[in-house]
Amino acid sequence: MHLANLKVMAYSQLMKTIQITPTDNRYTAREALRRAGDEPVLLTLSWDIEKGWTHPLDYEFLYREAQQREMHVAWVIEDPARQPVARAAGFHVFPTQAAAAAHVERDGTLPKIKPATALKRPKRAWWAAEPRRPKLPLPRKQPKWLIGLEVLVLVVVLLVVGGTAVLSLPSAHITLVPQGMTYSRVVKVSVDPTLNAVDLQRGIIPARRIGDEFEGYAEVGTTGRGLSFSGQARGQVLLTNLLGQDYLVPSGTVVRTTAGSYPVRFATTQDVTLPAFGQASAPIEALEEGPGGNVAAFQINLVEGVIGSAVRVTNPAPTTGAQSETVATASEEDRARVWDLAAQIALAEAYQRLQDPVYLNPGEFLPQQNLVVQAVPRQAYTHMVGARTNILGLSLRLLVTGQAVSRADAQAVAFRALAQQLPEGYTLIDARFEYGEAAEEDVGPGRFTFYVTAHGHAAAEINTAAAVEAIQGESIEDATATLAATLPLAQLPQITVTPDWFPFVPWLPIRTSVEVVPADWGN
Repeated sequence: MHLANLKVMAYSQLMKTIQITPTDNRYTAREALRRAGDEPVLLTLSWDIEKGWTHPLDYEFLYREAQQREMHVAWVIEDPARQPVARAAGFHVFPTQAAAAAHVERDGTLPKIKPATALKRPKRAWWAAEPRRPKLPLPRKQPKWLIGLEVLVLVVVLLVVGGTAVLSLPSAHITLVPQGMTYSRVVKVSVDPTLNAVDLQRGIIPARRIGDEFEGYAEVGTTGRGLSFSGQARGQVLLTNLLGQDYLVPSGTVVRTTAGSYPVRFATTQDVTLPAFGQASAPIEALEEGPGGNVAAFQINLVEGVIGSAVRVTNPAPTTGAQSETVATASEEDRARVWDLAAQIALAEAYQRLQDPVYLNPGEFLPQQNLVVQAVPRQAYTHMVGARTNILGLSLRLLVTGQAVSRADAQAVAFRALAQQLPEGYTLIDARFEYGEAAEEDVGPGRFTFYVTAHGHAAAEINTAAAVEAIQGESIEDATATLAATLPLAQLPQITVTPDWFPFVPWLPIRTSVEVVPADWGN
């Protein structure tokens, strides 16, 4: 019904006018009455409404609604042929809206609906014949054989009804637990970031690159070796004055050896006055630390500077006191080792951090060992190569990227391979997946390949229709034995018959339901 087709307008403050349109019927008019509330309602049926509203039921339908709601309802019907039908239903009918308005102005409201009056039977025309009441047939006495036949038919009907009840009323529910088995398969899943969809035939799935910068710090023991010098060589030199007068040799005068490519230099540590054409001893100390200052006797034979023209020098005894020792130093090999170790720590940190939902979309994961170092933004060693140290440390920052893949995509490839290995006569009912590391070598068609171990749980297939057909009409014990002997079951079937006093499986297969419950994963 379409209430929008009704043209409802306020006729005055005392009543509402409902204009009946060509698309209205008794139901839409009833809804309009319900929406009018408690106000008096004037229903208007104009001449242009050619169809409908000629049957008494149309008006009686609305009369019952108005009477139930105790409403003041009247009609304006311009068609004289329809006016008696509305009046017979109990409504007051006005020929025009003006007449209705005059009544409202006079009485203040519309007239109450009055009880319906039955339409008078039209008078019989003068030429029509007087109707005659039909004669009823006289009852006949039934023969005895007919009574016996009726009794026989009644007995047959009762037997049929009883047999139908026996066949159709009992019902049975059978629970079967088929034999189960588990099997596994290691599946290679290749990753190609250029794909947009899974290629099940080739076992390739798409991927999405993710990445960030991550840091790692590592230390290693140094393996390089070097010499460490300690102490300065000391000794005595004999100075000879070449002049015929006393000569002062000040402290700090440098003397040295002349043999070899690199002379060893010493300095006197105190002032010495040499007599004319005489000699005196002076203490000396090497200018550099290390065992190079330990020279043999008579190796020091030159005085540096202008003093050398007036004084000659020699060392009657060796100089001693300088020492050297082998110490640990940082080498290039140590730098390479600590870099690899710090990179492993940074990559491990990257793998853990990239599992965060900040980087992964729902349902994605990051296969192991597919991380790539794109750049090295920073690396800082604690010591240079050759520096004396027992420990070499490195603070390393790497730009690391990886390929995130969808778990559903990887499982789809693994499930397909698992289903292809399904034994004959079994149905795969459940699967579990374990994600392994990526292959170190190029073993698949994608950019890299990782392994998924798929574990399948399969149940033996059971033809439930054949099972029901095989036990229909049997006792519960016989039916249980039949199913246990003919079906691959993990345990005895459970048969429940309703009502519980009925000892047989129903004959009608439609009255027997079968539920197949797979065994638990561990069974």
